[in-house]
Amino acid sequence: MRKQRLEKQVTEELTHYFEQARKVKCPPSMKQKLYQQIGLNKKKEGFNWFRPALAFSFVAVFSLGLVWQNHNQMQQDQLAAAERDMQIAMHYMQKISVKTLEDANTHGIKPAIIVPVSKSMSQMSMAQI
Repeated sequence: MRKQRLEKQVTEELTHYFEQARKVKCPPSMKQKLYQQIGLNKKKEGFNWFRPALAFSFVAVFSLGLVWQNHNQMQQDQLAAAERDMQIAMHYMQKISVKTLEDANTHGIKPAIIVPVSKSMSQMSMAQI
């Protein structure tokens, strides 16, 4: 009899304890930890791919930016080198042009150029007749 009474008292106390525990709200951190332990945290499992994907996309965009900047820098370097080469070529052409004008006779064209051209033209016209 005493054993049954004891079991009934324990059952009543446990029932009362669980009823009181249901009324008390669990802190969110404890609830989250409990859900993780029992495996009910399915909302976060769906987003396990999100952080690595975000990190990968950030790295990809950053490296593409660096590649694009490097490509533009190379184009600018090539353009600057071409401009320098063009300036050097123009400088030498100007020196040659000034020297040629100093060496030219007063008629504008040297006789040494006129004679070979006229001879070759006469030979060509004779060959056609």
